Amino acid sequence: MPRLAAGLLLVASCATPRAEPVLTNSIGMRLLLVPPGEFLMGSSREEADRQLARMKEKRISSWYPDSPASEAPPRRTRITRAFYLAAHETTLGQFRDFVEATGHRTEAERDGKGADGKADGRWATRPEYNWRDMGYARADEVPVVNVTWDDAAAFCAWLSRKEGRRYRLPTEAEWEYACRAGTSSRYPWGDDESLRDEHAWTGANSGGGPRPVGTRNANAWGFHDMLGNVYEYCSDFFEARPYDPADAIDPKGPPAGTRRVLRSASWGTDPMHVRPAFRGGAGPGHRNRRDGFRVACDSD
Repeated sequence: MPRLAAGLLLVASCATPRAEPVLTNSIGMRLLLVPPGEFLMGSSREEADRQLARMKEKRISSWYPDSPASEAPPRRTRITRAFYLAAHETTLGQFRDFVEATGHRTEAERDGKGADGKADGRWATRPEYNWRDMGYARADEVPVVNVTWDDAAAFCAWLSRKEGRRYRLPTEAEWEYACRAGTSSRYPWGDDESLRDEHAWTGANSGGGPRPVGTRNANAWGFHDMLGNVYEYCSDFFEARPYDPADAIDPKGPPAGTRRVLRSASWGTDPMHVRPAFRGGAGPGHRNRRDGFRVACDSD
C-alpha cells in the first residue's frame, strides 16, 4: 500500500456501485457517487504536532488548536455504503430557491442579531446582515454563508421532500473520505504545498470574500472546493479529543453534544488550515461570513 507524506496509509475501494455515477437534481445540483471504501482518517502524531507548532508560532486564534489536538492518532475507517455528495458547495442561488419555496427565515433573521457583512469596505456583524444581504453585490454562484447548522438541515429537509430522496449533511467521515479522494499524499493534489492556490481559495488568494464555486481545480473524484472557499457543516457532533479507533465502520460521531463539526477551510483563513484532517466545532446559532455547507444524498 502507498505511504502518506505524514506517515499514513490509505486505501480506497475499487467496487463499482450500481447507482448512476452522476445525479443532477431539479435545482441544478450535480452530485457524484462516492463508492464504499477504506481510508485512514485524521493525522499522524507528527503531522498534528507540526500543525500545532505552526499555529503557536503564528499566534492563531484559540479555536484552531482544537483540530491538531483531536486529529491524532489516525484511525482506519470504513465507509460501507455508497453515497452521493454535491460536487460544489451549496450556492446563494440554490439557497434562494429554498427560501422562495418555503418562506424559511434563517436564524440570523429571526433572532435579530444578524450576521456578517461589509460596512464601508470593512467586515462587521450587524442586525441587518444575513444570507441575503451582506452589504455588497454577490453572484448566485458564490457559496451561501451566514447560515447556521439548523438552516442547512432545513435546506436538506426541503430538498428531500422536493426530490423524493434523502438529502442530508455528510458525516465527518464521509466528508474526509471524499476530500482525500483515494489519494495517499499530504494534500489531495499531492505533497507540494506550493500548489495550494490552484486548488483552494484561502486568505492568501481569495481577494477578501467567497468566490464562485468550481473555480479551483477539482480533486481526483471531481469535487471542487473541498478545501477552501467556505467551511462546511457536517452532521456529527464535535468533540475536541482524539478519535475513538473502535468507532471505525460508518462512524457518526458522538451521540450528543453542543457543537457540530465544521470541515474544510475558508476564503478568509490562514492557508495552513487547508488540510483534509482539519476540523472545528460550531455551537448553536453559529453563523458567519466563512461558513456554509454542501449536501449529501443516499444512493438508494
